Amino acid sequence: MADQGITAGAGRPAFLDPASHDAVVESLSQRQADGIAAWAALSAAIAEPVMTERVARAGHALVSSLAAGGTLLVCGNGGSASIASHFAAELVGKCIHDRAPLPAINLAESPTVMTAIANDYGHDQTFARGVAAHGRPGDVLVAMSTSGRSRNVLEGLSQARAHGVTTVLMTGAAGEQMHDSADHLLAVPSQDTPRIQEVHLLWMHVWCEAIDVLGYGTS
Repeated sequence: MADQGITAGAGRPAFLDPASHDAVVESLSQRQADGIAAWAALSAAIAEPVMTERVARAGHALVSSLAAGGTLLVCGNGGSASIASHFAAELVGKCIHDRAPLPAINLAESPTVMTAIANDYGHDQTFARGVAAHGRPGDVLVAMSTSGRSRNVLEGLSQARAHGVTTVLMTGAAGEQMHDSADHLLAVPSQDTPRIQEVHLLWMHVWCEAIDVLGYGTS
C-alpha cells in the first residue's frame, strides 16, 4: 500500500500529480485566509496604545544609542536569526533612504563563531560571549525568542545588562512574563511562531524606517 502523500508507483509526492492541483490550491488558499484572519486580530492588538508606546520606547532607545555613536547588537535562533541578519543589513546598508552606514552586529551571523563557542563553552553561551566581546555601555542588544525561554538568548541579555548595554526582548505570548529579563519587553499576543516572527519583522522595519527618515547616520 502506497504512503498517503506519495502517488502510487510513481515515487513522487502527490502534490506533483496534476490531478491534485485543485486540492493543493484549496489548501494554500485556506492557509492564506487563516493567516490573514490571524493578522487582522493581531493588528488590532499591536495597535493598542500600550503596545505602540512600548514599541516606540524601545525604538527611541535604539535611535538614541545610534545617534550617540552606539552599536546595535542583535541575536536570535532559527527564523529569528534570519531577522537578526535582516536587521543588521538594514542599518549597515539602508532601509528606504540613503544615509551613512550605522554599526550593527548580528551575533548569530557566523556559524564558525557560534559552533566554536558552543563546543568550548556550551550552547547557552553562544550569544553571551558575543555580547562580552562587542558590547559597550550605551549600546543596545535586541534579542528575539518567540518562546521567551531560549537559554542562549536569556544568557545574552544577562551579559548585556552586566555590561551596561540597553536590552530589548522581542517575544511571543509565552514570554510575556519575562519583564525582569530586559529593559524593554515586546511580547506579541500570539502562540503562533510564524505570526510572532512576522510582527517582529514589522517592528524591525518600523525602527529602520524611522532611523532613515529622521536622518540618523547622515554624514
